[in-house]
Amino acid sequence: MSLTVTDVKMLLGGRLVEGGISIQDGRISRVGKTLLLPKSETNIDGKGLIAIPGLIDAHVHLRDMELAYKEDFSSGTLAAAAGGFTTILDMPNTKPPTTSEERLREKIERAKATIHVNVGFYGALAESVIELRRMVHAGAVAFKLYMNEPNPEAWHHDPRRLLSSLEECASLGVQVACHAETGAQVAKIQRECQAEGKNSVRDFLRAHAPEFEAEAVRRITSLSRRVRASLHLCHMSTQRALKEISIARRAGTAVTCEAAPHHLLLDQKDLSRKGGLAIMVPPLRKTSDARALWRSLVEGRVDIVASDHAPHSLEEKTSSDVWAVKPGVPGLETTLPLLLTRVKRREISLNRIVQALSENPARIFGLQGKGGFAAGMDGDIVLINPKERFKIDSSTFYSKARFSPFDGLECVGRPVTTIVSGHIVYDRGEIVEKNRGEVVTSEVRPRGSSSTAC
Repeated sequence: MSLTVTDVKMLLGGRLVEGGISIQDGRISRVGKTLLLPKSETNIDGKGLIAIPGLIDAHVHLRDMELAYKEDFSSGTLAAAAGGFTTILDMPNTKPPTTSEERLREKIERAKATIHVNVGFYGALAESVIELRRMVHAGAVAFKLYMNEPNPEAWHHDPRRLLSSLEECASLGVQVACHAETGAQVAKIQRECQAEGKNSVRDFLRAHAPEFEAEAVRRITSLSRRVRASLHLCHMSTQRALKEISIARRAGTAVTCEAAPHHLLLDQKDLSRKGGLAIMVPPLRKTSDARALWRSLVEGRVDIVASDHAPHSLEEKTSSDVWAVKPGVPGLETTLPLLLTRVKRREISLNRIVQALSENPARIFGLQGKGGFAAGMDGDIVLINPKERFKIDSSTFYSKARFSPFDGLECVGRPVTTIVSGHIVYDRGEIVEKNRGEVVTSEVRPRGSSSTAC
């Protein structure tokens, strides 16, 4: 199978270059001037388009299994293709959760026949070092720690027990991703509010106070530094947390972090207007927090953008009781257009977007062959139309989650063609080839070798 994209602008070395890309048997065979490229079975005229490396979303909830009514492997990866993502990493808090080798293998086998883009799987961070090793052997791309677990008796609330697991992950060369909120404190305020019949958005924000995120960041970075674990902090939402990350980096902690589009582009005013449709954890913050996150992304201190795609049924998002609303919003089909719109406004460069959505996720999570254009790399490409204008309309999503806090927002720039391993999966609103995704695993790296942004 061979495919060539001709007469396209390619983002190479931080600048746009005219030329083309040839893919042979799933891998890039040549990047160069169109006239020098070999003939292929399939040719795409890229005139007026920009080619960027396939995007990688490091934080996705594909649901499936007992939660397939919210999303399944097929619908979630179709949404990914429509959004320009050629690789996504699936979180372990499914039902049943991915807490063992057996559960991980079950998930992988179920996904293999139905995924349309590449998928890697997190395992839940386990106390048993034997189970950690087994999950890595079975293909876990990383482990996820949920510090927001409300049960104070949970094993990872004991620093000594958590250190042991972090040390094993460091030895295995596997990334630990973390939801950083002090769950016991969140749960305490929530219980107090519920006992008093308080169930407003304001009460929800009080339960998820900014200091709970900062405190969790401080705790986990301190522990990971002691055992030289490679830590990735998910969906940062506050200035306080960013300051704690800077302190940890100066102290020598190997820590990277991500921000989600909703935390970058929305704030508490949007939460007040949209109610449950904009409820997620951590929640939307003050305008000053969103601006600080955006500035940190532009300057490279936020390493990646991840959607935290968290689909739910519409009924689960529209309760008048804020505690009954399921937290999370879909994001696979909106992330790239939202950011391209900011490129159009000259608020961020296209090169920085590609770093945050492709190059850095590939590096951080050890995804070989991904994140760039070069001979021998995987043939994962996204073609974007930087001038196309459209309004976000969740009723047209491939995701089962037909809602969005960004509904009705006008965007400039969108993905028009998504190519996975040299196969056209999505093209101009239509799914072309299905079941082209593969399960991906992480490159095992030596202890303490992860690079850290400054």
